[in-house]
Amino acid sequence: MALAVFVSSLALVYVKFKNREQWSELQQLQEARDELEGEWSRLQLELGAWATAPRIERLARDRLGMSTPVAKDIRLVPHE
Repeated sequence: MALAVFVSSLALVYVKFKNREQWSELQQLQEARDELEGEWSRLQLELGAWATAPRIERLARDRLGMSTPVAKDIRLVPHE
């Protein structure tokens, strides 16, 4: 009987230890998730800034030498 109580006590200590160990790991994973969610939000904002129409127009003008055509250079093509 004493052996059963001793083994049961050891099992209880082991289970509590594993529980604390897994709780600690869960906390670390939740912190990592929160950091990644914050980074994702920042990246979404940055992507929105990179894709604005004025920025694209400026890049087309500065890097590709493009410009808005004057009215005489615009030709309408009929839709078939």
